[in-house]
Amino acid sequence: MKLRDTGLGFSPITILIHWIVAGLAAWMIWSGLSATYGDAGGKAGMVYLHSIAGVVIFIISTYRLWARLSSYHPLPIGSPNPIEVMVSRSVAVGLALAPVLLPLDGWLMMSAAGKAITLPGGIVLPALIRPNVEVEQVARLLHKIGAYAFMAGLALHIFGAVKHHFVLKNDTVRRMLGKRVEL
Repeated sequence: MKLRDTGLGFSPITILIHWIVAGLAAWMIWSGLSATYGDAGGKAGMVYLHSIAGVVIFIISTYRLWARLSSYHPLPIGSPNPIEVMVSRSVAVGLALAPVLLPLDGWLMMSAAGKAITLPGGIVLPALIRPNVEVEQVARLLHKIGAYAFMAGLALHIFGAVKHHFVLKNDTVRRMLGKRVEL
């Protein structure tokens, strides 16, 4: 079993992390939108669940970002358009960076608001800074912009997967499901 990505394919670890992060990202989007636009009664619970998922996704995605930057990225399947390759690689880099940067910004935002991030088992993350209203507002704005940019990148990523599977009818999606494919 190969442990690192090669020019020919993704490692099983990369594939597993991809799908774990996909599930957590869906959860993060749902819980974040629910906390933002939901009723005030359930907001604290949603923020708590969002924070837990943020810590988990941060840990997994930090490893994934390191693995992505230190390994070869598999070649595209077929004869892709060079512009599409550049767009897809840019989206992939954004989707690799966002799950690392957004949780850090969320932590900064919560710290600036004077709120502790409590994890299961009574673990409390230390505040990054002292409460500061201006920093909280900037961090909140950056978090919102980053979250919507992430969702736009995710939509492009899903569009590309659908295009590869249904329009181009190649094995790109099968490769992300762990199947061995020919380039």
